[in-house]
Amino acid sequence: MKKGGLQGYVIRRLLYAILIAWGVATCTFILLRVGPISPADKYLANMSARTADPSQVVAAVEARYGLDKPLYVQYFDWLSNLARGDWGWSFSTSMPVMELIQKHWIYSFQLILLSMLFSAILGILIGIYSAVKPYTKTDYLATFFSFIGISVPNFWLGIMLILVFSVQLGWFKTYYDTGLTLFSLANLKALVLPVITLGTGAMAGYTRYVRSAMLENLRKEFVRTARAKGLPERVVIGKHVFRNAILPIITIIMFDLSGVVFGGAYLTEIIFGIPGLGRISFNAVFASDYPVVITITLIGALIVLLTNLATDIVYTRLDPRIRYD
Repeated sequence: MKKGGLQGYVIRRLLYAILIAWGVATCTFILLRVGPISPADKYLANMSARTADPSQVVAAVEARYGLDKPLYVQYFDWLSNLARGDWGWSFSTSMPVMELIQKHWIYSFQLILLSMLFSAILGILIGIYSAVKPYTKTDYLATFFSFIGISVPNFWLGIMLILVFSVQLGWFKTYYDTGLTLFSLANLKALVLPVITLGTGAMAGYTRYVRSAMLENLRKEFVRTARAKGLPERVVIGKHVFRNAILPIITIIMFDLSGVVFGGAYLTEIIFGIPGLGRISFNAVFASDYPVVITITLIGALIVLLTNLATDIVYTRLDPRIRYD
């Protein structure tokens, strides 16, 4: 593929990504503003009936955060602040939104990274073995557990793992200590159950996809030719069959990374009490913390768009027949 063609494609996709992310953030902004819940409700819920007039509290809170202005004025104020790199202040924590994100994103990243490694490595290895040894007891066993892994909701699996391995057996703690270093042994042990919870469904899916793609390529003519040339079976499987089967697998892995895993990590963090973006977004939704919700939504949209772009670029490196010019 020509270098200029790839650069032009990347630039176009980045421009599209900016437009789409702006549209997502705008829709989120409008939906939050027209909702029935106001940030002032948090103050009213914690306020004694005798301390102040509720209407005065609502007016003071709305004036403090600029919510008393017309919707279009709020929108252009938010947009101009965003263009200057000002993401606003969190209503519930009274700290800059980006400072809040920087404080918590690393915990989500750690969980997602370990879950993807767990699911991708095991799923690919089991899928390859099932394809090389089809219709054996091991293959049937892998297929059976794959269907179970795909069918079981991760929130139910997480709760069951806590009940069995934390409450009953006491093997793993469910408390993540933010005072320790990120990859400390104690915190890695605390992440075992969350990683299994988040990665099991993806691992089961990868096993099925890899097995199907490998079996499809094993039947093709180039495999018989490679074997006829006397190439070792490990070379036939690893260099020829797997390389041709990996393209659709990359699509699935990238899709899970940008959507399924990123979204599932939020729920997993809430279940296991991990102080990542899932926890603060959950709290922000119930506190009507508009700046935090909009920022996390915008970050999620950008991750999905950039991951899709990265997938297309990886395609061109693995398969030179694919051209984007």
